[in-house]
This record gives sequence, C-alpha cells and structure tokens, in this order.
Amino acid sequence: MLYLFDIDGTLISPGPSARKAINQAIENFTGVPPNLQIKDVAGLTDRLIVRNALEKCGTDGNITEVITDIINDYLTIFENTYFESKEAFVYEDALHLVHKVKGNGLALALLTGNVKRGAQIKLGRFDLMKHFSFGAFGDECETRNDLPIVARNRAKEVLAKTYEFDEIVLVGDTPKDAIAAKVNGCKSIIVCRRQEWYDDIVKAGADLIVESLDDPVIKTFMLSR
Repeated sequence: MLYLFDIDGTLISPGPSARKAINQAIENFTGVPPNLQIKDVAGLTDRLIVRNALEKCGTDGNITEVITDIINDYLTIFENTYFESKEAFVYEDALHLVHKVKGNGLALALLTGNVKRGAQIKLGRFDLMKHFSFGAFGDECETRNDLPIVARNRAKEVLAKTYEFDEIVLVGDTPKDAIAAKVNGCKSIIVCRRQEWYDDIVKAGADLIVESLDDPVIKTFMLSR
C-alpha cells in the first residue's frame, strides 16, 4: 500500500500566515485584496486558488504566467513571515500515523495542493520533509483530482514499484481529498477537524472518517488492505 498525506489541516496547521501571504501577493498584482477565506483555499491547489481569485477580480486573457508570478511573490512573502508565526503547529496524531505507516513497512509520500517550494517551507519548519521521499504537488496539476495519477507515476520512478489505484490511500481532512480518492479509485482516510465539513465528507464518499488519526479503527483499516 502507498499512503499519500495531505499537508494543511492534516499534517500541520500553518496558521493564518500562508493565507495572508497569498492574499498579499494577489493584492500586489490586482490592487484589490481578495480576502480569501478557508472555503476559498481548503482542498484546492495553490494555482487554482490564485486563478479563482483573479477571475473574481475580473482578470481575463491568458493568466498562466501571471499565476506563476503571483505564486513566486507569495512564496517570498510567506518564507519571510512563516517562521515568525506562533500559530503554526504539527498535528501530533498525524505524526503518529506517519510513524505507524513506516513501522508497518508501507510506502508513504505527499499529495498536496501546495506548490513544491511551499510544501518544503511549511514542513521544513518542523523537519517533517525527511519522512517523505517524494510527492505530488500543486505546481504539477491545477486540480487535486489529477494528483493521484502524478503520485502513482512518481512512485514507480522512485520506488520502482507499480501501485494499482486501489492500493493507494489518501490521508486528508477535506471533502476534496475524499473526492480525489474516489474519482481515481483510491481509498481515503479523512480526519474531520472541522465538524461543519462532516456531511460533505460523507457525501464525498470517504472510506474512513475519523475525528483523530490516533483512532484505533485506522489500525484495523490498515490491516484489512
């Protein structure tokens, strides 16, 4: 089995610094603050977050290069502010699950909407990148639904092993994580950190919904695969 871990809301909480940084980068380009809320960023790739914000601001034409420029600006702002934030933290239950997966000799990697550099910044603060030899990132696909395909192909390159989609488990915290698993024929473990998302996670077809990644039912789930 291959376990693919989401970052924001699953492995860590970056606090508000990431959203503030991307807000600032978009405002620097458009002159208008997008005032991004959780619903505007949760489960989306960085590129899609920026694209949606630009479209709301009325930006038209080919904005692919603009998106790249804004993300580069975001990364600069974020890296300069993130390490000063006192609100970022690691979800200890997620770290426990990472160690359980490794301890059971199972493969693990990242699947995240963050661009690769953003992921490195976020996890680097807590020295968590060492657990993941590869990943699928938000600068490789604009929609999360395409990322399991990237992860599967990369696993073949890095691990020299081909995983069928039903041998892949997405570990996330949003309905979009569950949907990305479902449309690709993968399994999903969704930790419901926001109760207001519970019904949508159920509707998205999550295979296992838990309130904590320390829930003993996960061990049963892992052994049954």
